[in-house]
Amino acid sequence: MPAAPPTIALLGAPGTGAAALASDLQRHITPHTAQILCAAAPGDCPQATLTLLMGLDLPCPPEQQHAREAADVHLRAALAHTGRAYRVVYGQGERRIENALTAIKNIAASAYTTSTRGNFESDSSPRTARLRAWNCEKCSDPECEHRLFTALTARHTPTT
Repeated sequence: MPAAPPTIALLGAPGTGAAALASDLQRHITPHTAQILCAAAPGDCPQATLTLLMGLDLPCPPEQQHAREAADVHLRAALAHTGRAYRVVYGQGERRIENALTAIKNIAASAYTTSTRGNFESDSSPRTARLRAWNCEKCSDPECEHRLFTALTARHTPTT
């Protein structure tokens, strides 16, 4: 039985475009590669492989700004409380979609990279990142461990 595709959870305060981005991403990511879910809170999708939080850069009526900022603070606190790592996505229109795809690819590439083409339609790199549900404690693949270790140490190396 094949493993279920990984889940990408999209969270955001009201008016930050999480539902619109979920719809846009579903057009760019093949269904068997990842499942895109729009959630109201981190607990709504505990199986999420990756969590994207919408930035507060979309236009907002001034009278709603305080409530939106409070909701964003609540979401960030809930993510911190659960210990869930997340990426914040900013931009408008196509730029937001590109930033989300980049975040997805960066997370996937730091865990696993494959030469299989077609997982992300907008990818122009020779190697396409693929999301995968991990079970490292039972894997024991030395090449896999080396890729994971290299990706983790590269992530913490300061650039000058």
